[in-house]
Amino acid sequence: MDRMRRLLFLGCLGACAQAGKADIAGRPDGSISVVDSRITTPDAFVVPIDAPPGMTTKTLTQTTDETLVQNTAPACGNSSGTDANSYYRVFDLPTLGITTDFKVTSVAFQVDYSTGQTATVRVGTYNGTPGTKLTLASLTVVASNPTVTIPSTTTGATVTAPMTSATIPAGKKLFVELDSPAGAFMYIGANTNGETKPGYIMATSCSINVPTDINTISTSYPTVDMLMTVTGTY
Repeated sequence: MDRMRRLLFLGCLGACAQAGKADIAGRPDGSISVVDSRITTPDAFVVPIDAPPGMTTKTLTQTTDETLVQNTAPACGNSSGTDANSYYRVFDLPTLGITTDFKVTSVAFQVDYSTGQTATVRVGTYNGTPGTKLTLASLTVVASNPTVTIPSTTTGATVTAPMTSATIPAGKKLFVELDSPAGAFMYIGANTNGETKPGYIMATSCSINVPTDINTISTSYPTVDMLMTVTGTY
């Protein structure tokens, strides 16, 4: 049976995951009521980077606020851990008032639940119009950081990934990708407070073979506003 027809929802996590099949589901303790589940991280995305003289520092975001609400985002995985999941956002720089080259200095994202791992963050250009899905052939990587440490946490954490040699040419759309490998558990931080553009997920083990609007992959998680920002200078 097609894996996408066997989506694992929160209510059957314990029983369905026993067979070791990769499915879309929430964090392992998602059925447990979490005290103070709305975790506010003060100044979570404030990056102390001064722009060079004559330049401006700007943090790009597509969410209304950065308040983490736990057990909001699903991932592809099973009882042993999450499989490879990649998360994306695309920023149209000209529509954001950035008409010159944009030098990415860091990427920040929140983590809902993790048992600890090393992930890769990439930035680049997207030559297309984002819709429900992104076209892989339209993604061109400009720079990557393959040594991003994601800490072990059950209550939420903010991760900042420094970027070097990451200049997005004027007039281009910028994409950011968080590539989370298989093995450990890792659920990206999110809330349901509103966003201006969708976030995307790709997880080939669950037959999500291209980046797809994360709000469309599970009826149990219809609103997933991924908490991911990009800071740079121009």
